[in-house]
Amino acid sequence: METKALSWEKLFQKVGLSKYEAKIYISLAVRGSSEAKGLSTISGVPRTKVYDTLKKLVERGLVVEIPGEPQQFDITSPADAFKILVDNMKDMLSEKVTSLVELENAIAVLKQIHVRRQSIKPTVSQLGDVWFIGGRSGALHKIGEMLSKARRSVDVTTTENGLILFYRTFNKLLDKLEKRNIKIRMKTQIGSTNKALVRELKYAYEIKHLDIPVPMLFICTDEHELLLIKLKPDNFNAETGQDFGFFSQNRTLCTFLSSLYGFNEK
Repeated sequence: METKALSWEKLFQKVGLSKYEAKIYISLAVRGSSEAKGLSTISGVPRTKVYDTLKKLVERGLVVEIPGEPQQFDITSPADAFKILVDNMKDMLSEKVTSLVELENAIAVLKQIHVRRQSIKPTVSQLGDVWFIGGRSGALHKIGEMLSKARRSVDVTTTENGLILFYRTFNKLLDKLEKRNIKIRMKTQIGSTNKALVRELKYAYEIKHLDIPVPMLFICTDEHELLLIKLKPDNFNAETGQDFGFFSQNRTLCTFLSSLYGFNEK
């Protein structure tokens, strides 16, 4: 019985009773009504603490005073005394379970996002004067850098979707370049997807049709810096993609690739 009493004391402490309150309550529950002076020996609570502890238990509604000479104390009906406490704990547990489920669901979604973001994380490596770039965000970031530094010319070759991706991402920057009289030339596949955009762009830029055998985006600025990217997939989503290609500041390579796309034709 002592082992069970000790276990109950720890349990009642977990639900809000102090150590002394739990000891006296269990002692009264097991041994029955008792005088205050005898509870110190029974419960192990110091005599100087017994009366204050009993007062708190009475205020909680867990213990009642029994008038008489001498005055005694006993527990009230446990079912009634602890009903509100048990109901409150059930509500708290229900809320915690709901929160736990919601937290686990949120973590699962965040894990999926993290894995997806890791798969498209930009990568850059260098071989000689060529930098290899992976990931759509890395490619677009590099294009933005090239356009920002352009001083004389910008040449772009890409697919139907690639043109939409390029213009949606950099239209404001292109407007700034056009106002600075920087020459902008574009060669692209023209089809139903980008026909309306091409019609609009022709008012501001030089744009011509060119059959593109592979999904790619090529840009050369000032006949000095170039970026050649394979679009994977060939769509106009700026957020995700496994694009892969290379960047170089080799003027000879830039001139060579530009000539392949007809930009150096006289």
